[in-house]
Amino acid sequence: MHFTLLLLLTLLPCAASAEEESMAFDDDAFESDTEGVNEGELEILDSPPAEPVHHHINRIQIGEDSLRDGWVDLHQCHRHIDPVPLLEIVYHPQRIRHIELLSMENIGSGQVEGPSIVLRDIQRGASICLQAESRSLHPAGEGRYQLRNGPYMRKFLDGYYPMRLTLEVGYPADLIDYSALRPLPLDAGRARLRQGNLYWDGWFQGRLFTEIDFRTSSTDR
Repeated sequence: MHFTLLLLLTLLPCAASAEEESMAFDDDAFESDTEGVNEGELEILDSPPAEPVHHHINRIQIGEDSLRDGWVDLHQCHRHIDPVPLLEIVYHPQRIRHIELLSMENIGSGQVEGPSIVLRDIQRGASICLQAESRSLHPAGEGRYQLRNGPYMRKFLDGYYPMRLTLEVGYPADLIDYSALRPLPLDAGRARLRQGNLYWDGWFQGRLFTEIDFRTSSTDR
């Protein structure tokens, strides 16, 4: 008997996600703790779960050209992937390009197929890293820009389970200034904001969409 586990993560172009990860597997091959599952409402967790959970790491670099065409450099890793026979990471074909698989651990095989990555024989403690270019920076008028990401979520059947997100965004501080981040809290210990760099790390469950606002640098006006 087969079910589908959905991990929908990162890079939202308007209303449609740029990336979808679907897993098809035998139910006997997937062990899931049903405690703490929710129905999709976003909840930022104050403390990490007792056991390691799927860790999604997104490092995004905005360059000068990004302000013109919206394409940003993406370095992405997934750690503590749920053990399943098959995982297909499917990206929006118009929002992703130049996908390159960098590393794998505890995964039988991995292959880039067009706008997707197909992984087989995923064991406990599996991880994968890749790089690509993503069209996720959008003009917002009057010298403003918005970087959209999401939905991040770890879903099994009708429930949403905890996951960890590390998000790091670099940007040209001589051209644009950071303005706002929604809805992630900028609490001490979880976030770091420096000139040209934004960092956030924490746990959540439910569906997470992020928006990061920038405006033309005051030194460039």
